[in-house]
Amino acid sequence: MPSSPTDLHAAPSKFIFANQLRGIAALLVVATHYFGTSFAAQDLVGERTASPNLHFVPSAWVHLFELPYQGPFGVALFFLISGFVIPFSLKKTSLPGFLVNRAMRILPTYLCCLGIGAVDVALSARYWGLPFPYPPEVLLANGLLMNSVLGVPSMDLVNWTLSIEIKFYLVAALGATALFRRSPGWLLGFLAAALLAAWSWSRAAAPSTVVTMLAAELNYVIFMLAGSVFYQHVSGLISGRALLARTLLIVAAFSASWAIGPQHGQFPSITVFYYAAYACFGLCYALRGRFKPQRALDFLADVSYPLYCVHPLFGYCALKLLMHLGLPFGGAIVITLPCAIALAYAIHLSVETGSNALGRRWGAALSRRKTPAALAA
Repeated sequence: MPSSPTDLHAAPSKFIFANQLRGIAALLVVATHYFGTSFAAQDLVGERTASPNLHFVPSAWVHLFELPYQGPFGVALFFLISGFVIPFSLKKTSLPGFLVNRAMRILPTYLCCLGIGAVDVALSARYWGLPFPYPPEVLLANGLLMNSVLGVPSMDLVNWTLSIEIKFYLVAALGATALFRRSPGWLLGFLAAALLAAWSWSRAAAPSTVVTMLAAELNYVIFMLAGSVFYQHVSGLISGRALLARTLLIVAAFSASWAIGPQHGQFPSITVFYYAAYACFGLCYALRGRFKPQRALDFLADVSYPLYCVHPLFGYCALKLLMHLGLPFGGAIVITLPCAIALAYAIHLSVETGSNALGRRWGAALSRRKTPAALAA
């Protein structure tokens, strides 16, 4: 996901926990897709990778690495971490600078990963003798992360989270000064408006596809605010008691919105994993002073965003090809997973690091003397 170690550079000794959680979350999502989705959704994977459904049957051991909580739990951690780090960026820049900075963190790396995925699918289509499934308008909509708004299918099945990230950035930018105030009025107002929106959707006779999509995404924006309240506590704006009360209120509003909104059929079977992520993040936050640098976790954190973006199409294509050539899944995953990580590392070095640095420079150049934090003082 778009948050990166540089977002936490101001106090790494205190916030290393969030960085390391990013690495763990990325690995959980990858495991879900490689060990779970590649078998459980073979028709869908075939559609996305221009390949036939070969009806692979996983060995019993595969299920040890495909637990039902991994995907939602990992995504929920990503959302909390983003909510936590975004106020740091807002505090240091003007609103135009913030938006440019975030755009440079998301788009160049994602475009690179999607381009690699498109090449993988083209090679897959050629291997299987099938047409390339993505016309230019689908490629463009996915590359600009506008596919959900335009009703265009996601190519990689992960960019829906990036679309939500963008919406959270816009909400944070519009309400920037509120994030730096002690008063809970802004939070109560936003939660009330969000619940009203969810209720309105539930009462609508025939809501449009776009309205339904926005109502579903609002659930996650609510949840991300919990991370921002942790920021308020660590910055000294609120007490520990206020932190607990406000985050529990957010989780309650998130639950209510989900229960009556477009995803009500998944309540509470999916939301329970978001509760677990909230508890995990809160525990790690409470113990944040005990986290120390760990080479493997820190490396995974560094490559977590490109790994998240590049692993689906590359991995699905590679796993299917290798198994079709006769390798068992165990051998295929031993080749595919390290290659996905190596590819993510190459993207991190060649694209992500440079685009992040450029975004910081452009953001600083656009920043006014007074940032949102100063305006709220």
